[in-house]
Amino acid sequence: MTNFHGHPTRRLVTDYLTLDYLIDAGPRLVRLSLKGSDINLLGEAPDVGWETPGGYYHLLGGHRLWASPEEPGVTYAPDDSGLSVREIPEGVELLWEPKTGEGGLAKFIRIEPETDRAALRFIHRITNRFSYPVTYAPWAITVLPLGGTAYLPCPPAGEDFQPDRALVLWPYVRWNDSRLGLHEAGLTVKAEAAMPPIKIGAFSASGWTAYERDGILLFKCFEPLVGEYSDKGCNVEIYCSDKLLELETLAPAMYMRPGQATEFSEIWEIHTGEAVQEILAEFE
Repeated sequence: MTNFHGHPTRRLVTDYLTLDYLIDAGPRLVRLSLKGSDINLLGEAPDVGWETPGGYYHLLGGHRLWASPEEPGVTYAPDDSGLSVREIPEGVELLWEPKTGEGGLAKFIRIEPETDRAALRFIHRITNRFSYPVTYAPWAITVLPLGGTAYLPCPPAGEDFQPDRALVLWPYVRWNDSRLGLHEAGLTVKAEAAMPPIKIGAFSASGWTAYERDGILLFKCFEPLVGEYSDKGCNVEIYCSDKLLELETLAPAMYMRPGQATEFSEIWEIHTGEAVQEILAEFE
């Protein structure tokens, strides 16, 4: 059994990569490495956290599942305990349930490594454990280390006279932040340590977002679903502070009666060498 800053973990191993996940908290995927490398492609944030209505929330880092819209009492529900792990032939399933009687959203991540390439398939699910209907969306957030560049493709849809794209900024963002890059193909954020933080978002019909650092590209694919989104219509968001960068994807919000659930899937691919330049060529 491996360990992540005091939390016990287990490991999935393929011919191409290794993935560590917590077995006592989360769900949280905390280490991702190419075979033969000890470099963690995910960001580590063991000292980051904050007080919430339900207690102290430990970010920890790695990949997590939240619920949108961002509401402290629900989104930040502390998840240091209450996780169950189920190993399956395809991979592993991680399920966190709120404490009995308190209500909340159950969080589920199914991890399926692909056997013929450096790739992983994820199913994210939130389930309404309140005693009344609620409307939320799965919000998949990946913490990444500083030193690279995040990509949000948002090319023009055509040559019509009607607007077809929008850039969403959070209140603390400065228009002249040097980390923000505007390109014909979309937006980039350099993962440089600076304050105040920067957070941008957009609706991307391209179905992917990515992070490149030291010649390694983490490429996140998803289906750009039609529906009502939080945060002024964003399905991709990028956040960067002086400690970390977050690459975030969202599904449309779903009205859920007690016991109902909504899902959102991603496929992660890890690329190196010429494949990185080919994928990012449209941003040059």
